Amino acid sequence: MRILLAPDSFKDSLPAAAVCAALKRGVQRTFPSAVCRALPLADGGEGTLDVLAAALGGEFVHCPVHDPLFRPIEADYLWLPDTATAVVEMARASGLELLTPAERNCLHTNTLGTGELILHALQRGARHLVLTVGGSATNDAGIGMATALGFRFLDDQRQPLLPTGENLGRLASIDTSQVTPLLAQAQCRVVTDVTNPFYGPEGAAHVFAAQKGADAAAIAYLDAGLRQLATVLQTTFGLHMQTLPGSGAGGGVGGGAHCFLRAPIESAADWVLTTLRVADYLRGADVLITGEGKIDGQTWQGKLLSRLLALAEGRRLPVVLVAGTLHDVEAILAKQEVLYATSILPEPMPLAEALRRAPELLEQQGQLLGRLLAGVFFQAERGI
Repeated sequence: MRILLAPDSFKDSLPAAAVCAALKRGVQRTFPSAVCRALPLADGGEGTLDVLAAALGGEFVHCPVHDPLFRPIEADYLWLPDTATAVVEMARASGLELLTPAERNCLHTNTLGTGELILHALQRGARHLVLTVGGSATNDAGIGMATALGFRFLDDQRQPLLPTGENLGRLASIDTSQVTPLLAQAQCRVVTDVTNPFYGPEGAAHVFAAQKGADAAAIAYLDAGLRQLATVLQTTFGLHMQTLPGSGAGGGVGGGAHCFLRAPIESAADWVLTTLRVADYLRGADVLITGEGKIDGQTWQGKLLSRLLALAEGRRLPVVLVAGTLHDVEAILAKQEVLYATSILPEPMPLAEALRRAPELLEQQGQLLGRLLAGVFFQAERGI
């Protein structure tokens, strides 16, 4: 039996490669004759570069940038020399995990470091640039990113503004006279599986700002700022942010990148699956084991696992789902391609303990799955 192990990361616990390794150890303990192939996946958020580098090679390029609070740090992007492509993961320079819980306040954070990564890649000669959006600490709609590229954001007195979420509402105009000409040399795209609009009840501030340290008053203030920025962007670029699906991704960076980088917004799941040639891996498998930290109703709304299952269904490939926690079981049962779905938790336990024990629990689950699949395999061999 040829088993393809292709999970996403278990967020806050294990990267996808470690999930693969633990499951593989378990499966091979109880089903040693199985041929297990590991293909770690990512959804465009944290860990995407590591997954791409493992599959495609390339080089991590390090450079000095600024973190979400303007402090100097070092971050990196992935350089694929054969195609002169730079893949920039927003979370590397502007991510929530770069800040302590007490430091998280998206009124004051910015995406300057992400723009500095982009500028470095352009100076290196990038002809293609992919910006993956996820895990951000910001709600500045990319004006920090754009500042690094030469855009200037001015108030009604033509004075420059610090590029933070707090100043979006004070924005009156955008000066594009000093934008780096290097932008014209590259084709850019932004990838995300978030489809939220720029502002409003389902927009960047109302849906995502609370997890970035904003209280109710700050959320309302940030939403008003995004509305003001949308007006200025329409005046400057002739683009309507609110009608663009995904413009609210990354604290509005989806919309900002569309304007400042002229980047279309694309599905991160489709981009990752295509870039890693996942369909080719599926053709060589008898069963697919995949999963992520939590499988719930949002999993099936165009995200990575739902797109992966659609590919498996097209090839009539049976799927085993493994998760930290399982919700919305009825939706799982409705998936005809799902052979089996399970949580790794053998009993109720505190979240901190589950996160700590994840490698052990995944390996145990792999042993159980190995035994299950061995039984299926040998029954098929005997024509039972």
